[in-house]
Amino acid sequence: MNNVVYMFRCRDSALTVRGKINGVVLDSCTKCAVVFDNLVSSVEFVNCQSVQMQVLGKVPTISIDKTDGCQIYLSQESLDVEIVSSKSSEMNVLVPSASGDYSEYPIPEQFKTLLNKPPTGLTTTPVENKG
Repeated sequence: MNNVVYMFRCRDSALTVRGKINGVVLDSCTKCAVVFDNLVSSVEFVNCQSVQMQVLGKVPTISIDKTDGCQIYLSQESLDVEIVSSKSSEMNVLVPSASGDYSEYPIPEQFKTLLNKPPTGLTTTPVENKG
């Protein structure tokens, strides 16, 4: 299984991938969406703006790097997905409910790091905005 879909510098585009492939990469895309059935490895967003993805089956890993605006629609099968993000903002995970609607959860963008006492390392936690 070596098939990978690579979208580069696409704008105002939508892509549907049927069947099972190894991975999907969106690189430097703006206002794009990708819908796919199943991935063996991961879907990656790099240097993108205003992108969306929807998995209809299974995806083990989602990677978001230097991306502003990323909507992630999960399926029931993908609720155990691992999401890794760096240098990105405006990221939301949408999880299906029993009624068929989606519940939206933001991925933290801001973190607080404290030195452990006695100094044995660092502890990092997401910052929650109240209000």
